[in-house]
Formats: sequence, C-alpha cells, structure tokens
Amino acid sequence: MESILSYTVIILVIVISIYIFNIRKKQSRTFSLSEQNFPSKIFNVNIVKLNGVITSILLEIHPLRDMNITSVRVELITGKREFNYYDISGLCNNLDLPLDLTASHSYKIEMPFTDFKKKMNDGELPFRTFRFVINDDRNNPFKSHELGFNSKWIIYRPDTGSYN
Repeated sequence: MESILSYTVIILVIVISIYIFNIRKKQSRTFSLSEQNFPSKIFNVNIVKLNGVITSILLEIHPLRDMNITSVRVELITGKREFNYYDISGLCNNLDLPLDLTASHSYKIEMPFTDFKKKMNDGELPFRTFRFVINDDRNNPFKSHELGFNSKWIIYRPDTGSYN
C-alpha cells in the first residue's frame, strides 16, 4: 500500500513538472543582445523567442531627457570595415517618424524577424556584422553593439577577438 502511494506521488510530481515546463516553453521570452548607455538615453536591442524560434527584434529606447528620433537604420559592416546603411523604419510596427520622446517614458520599436532577415538576405550589399542606429533631431547617431548572423541566420553578438 505504501509503495503504491509513493509511486503515485512520484508519477504525479513528474507529470506536473512536465506540464509546467511545457507551459513555460510556450510563452514568449525576451533576451537582451545589446545595452548601450548614453548621456541622453539607454538603448537596448532584444530578441523575442516563441517556442525556441526568434519571432521579432525589439529596440527599446529609455530617454533620460526629452528628445526626438528622426530615423531608424541598420549599419552594415563589411570585413574591410566599410559601412553601408539601410533604412528599416518601414519594417517596424507602429512607427511614425519623427518620434517625440519624453523623459521617463520608454518606447519600444518592434520588427518581425522574418521581414528583417529577408531584407538582409535580399540586400545587394555584402556584410559581416551589423548594428542598429537611431538618429535624433540633431543628427547624433546612437549605435548598438555589433551583431551578426550565424550560419543558421540566428542573431548573436560576435566576439571582439581581444582578451584582457
């Protein structure tokens, strides 16, 4: 009788843990790729994953004082460190430029990953790495860290190659 009860409890714990694991796996998760602190804002680049697949790229702007955003671009960097720019404001959901941002109110710019990947894949300009660039009304660029794609088109932050 005691062994049947203990087996029942063990099986029940295993079933509940599998159920909770599957529920957590099906929720969308946000992972941070880059966080840049500037005197006038904090600029984050995040990816959103659902079921282990990247669904969107999320650019978060936390202004520390009032400002205007005039453009959202991606800077393509070749192996020879040459820079080319693509305007990606058309890919972003709910984005009307220029953006008037007030201090203490964060703003999120979301773009579907499939559209971004298609834009990068179909582009005529070769690149090794890229970064997101946001310009304000004084034409000051605010750039993220360099990011890249691996062979399976998954975004990652490449190693700089310098140690200590």
